[in-house]
Amino acid sequence: MEHPPRLHRQHFAFRAQLTPKENNNMRKSLILLAATFLVGTLGVLPAAANTLQIQFSGLNLTYDGNNIAANEDDLATMNFFDDGVLVGTLSSGIGIDLLIPNIGPILTGDGSYTSGLGYGLNLWAGGGGIGLDWDSPVSVNVNELGGDVNVAVLGSASTNAVTGQNLPFGFNFDTPIQFSFSTQITNFTLSGGGGGFGDQAFTDGGDYYTHFDSFGTGELSGEASPIPEPATLLMIGAGLLGGGLSRRRKKREDA
Repeated sequence: MEHPPRLHRQHFAFRAQLTPKENNNMRKSLILLAATFLVGTLGVLPAAANTLQIQFSGLNLTYDGNNIAANEDDLATMNFFDDGVLVGTLSSGIGIDLLIPNIGPILTGDGSYTSGLGYGLNLWAGGGGIGLDWDSPVSVNVNELGGDVNVAVLGSASTNAVTGQNLPFGFNFDTPIQFSFSTQITNFTLSGGGGGFGDQAFTDGGDYYTHFDSFGTGELSGEASPIPEPATLLMIGAGLLGGGLSRRRKKREDA
């Protein structure tokens, strides 16, 4: 029971030994410490990351009976969006190299398929680009939207395996990155010998594709890589300022 009063008396005895200037310096230090703590607390609050999107057109995909690929194909346009706002467009020096491996046989009619893992895509844009590998399967859906004259081939994947990125307009993706495409078959051949739109064998579901070409669009999307928040920068600045003031004060007192 005597312990708190003893500390209380020592505290006031210590303060009594300080000069007015020292008391003033102590108050300034405590205020600076409190401000630094407050700014640091604000700095750790999460901030919503921007959503980045790269949408491209002129995507040509070829299916060979097992894989879907685009072999260093030129693209038509590439649009860059930051939180839904268009920030830049490229129409030259853009292309894609893509492999969706081991899809296996694709039957005529509607169906869903999954790929193997491994090499994904390289997207090049204005002297830079981004490379991805598939660390989870690509989902591929084939939909006969209008019988044998309108067949969509759609795909999507999510991956954390970024092999490199150096994109224009300050784009820098965090992981995971989402990839999707939407294409329409332009020509095909079937296992039963059918080929070309209007062939009755196309819609009976009894055959599978041995080859098709499809044409359409694709997209990469994901959150922007985090950058230091303003509050974090203020916290660092306050710490540096406090250290600088302390050193300057000590030099004046030693002089």
